[in-house]
Amino acid sequence: MIRDQLKYGLLLLFLIGFSLKFSNLYSVYSVKPDLLLIFLIRRSLNDPKPQVTVLWGFFTGIIFDLIIGDVIGISALSYSIVCFFTAFYKRTTTYLPSYKRALVYVFAVFFSAVLINSVTLSGLPFYRNLAAFIIPCSAYTLMIALIIQTFKPTK
Repeated sequence: MIRDQLKYGLLLLFLIGFSLKFSNLYSVYSVKPDLLLIFLIRRSLNDPKPQVTVLWGFFTGIIFDLIIGDVIGISALSYSIVCFFTAFYKRTTTYLPSYKRALVYVFAVFFSAVLINSVTLSGLPFYRNLAAFIIPCSAYTLMIALIIQTFKPTK
């Protein structure tokens, strides 16, 4: 149990470092996928305990906000909500077909992108923010998530 938590924690720290250091390598026109969100959704689908996944989402968001110096707590709030509803949805169903799993990804990624980008880029008009950042970021994150889901499906 503790070994698994430590393993996920180290993987999470690696993902934070990788996404901060090498994000310019995989960004397309300054649009970057949210690798942490993909990790947290997959973790929530594998471990459907909302109380554990909410803590993972909260601490991931707080650490990420502190490192990048962004609005403190917005990523933590977004990741916590996404983790809770993903784990709660997975907990209520015994079998989750692939199309429903893809819809979970779509709703979670779009919700997180709308919440985070609307707050951090609040100086832009909402329609410009939606067209320039939220939709492309969500689409890119979903593409990466569905590729990972295809090659390594969750249980």
